[in-house]
Amino acid sequence: MTRPAVDRLDDDKTARARALDLASFIVEAPAGAGKTELLTQRVLRLLATVDHPEEVLALTFTNKAATEMRDRILGALDAAAQPAPAELPPHKALTRDWATAVLMRDAELGWGLREHPGRLRVTTLDALCAGLARQMPFLSR
Repeated sequence: MTRPAVDRLDDDKTARARALDLASFIVEAPAGAGKTELLTQRVLRLLATVDHPEEVLALTFTNKAATEMRDRILGALDAAAQPAPAELPPHKALTRDWATAVLMRDAELGWGLREHPGRLRVTTLDALCAGLARQMPFLSR
């Protein structure tokens, strides 16, 4: 017996809220399900709580995905720095709320994220491993 669509939507809403908790999390969903928006919200949520933006690490499998994620985060910060539009869909409003919180944290601690986007640690798993290996040249030869 299949579950009603309303139950599945409630489950989805609950899972999306859990993904914004301050803990490690894996997001799995089919194409077009809003993963990138959710991950953008998650990174913004985490950035709003740390002392240094480098404390947040977002890993992807491809350079294209890493670039898209970085662009989404920076786009959200740029949008939050502008006057709010009259109406936003709920998921976009949540992204804007977290981006606004990050901008306040940025101003409080002087990060300059919009001027120095390289402080965002959004990279591929391969690039992370290569960077770690380069930090230990004697052991890695």
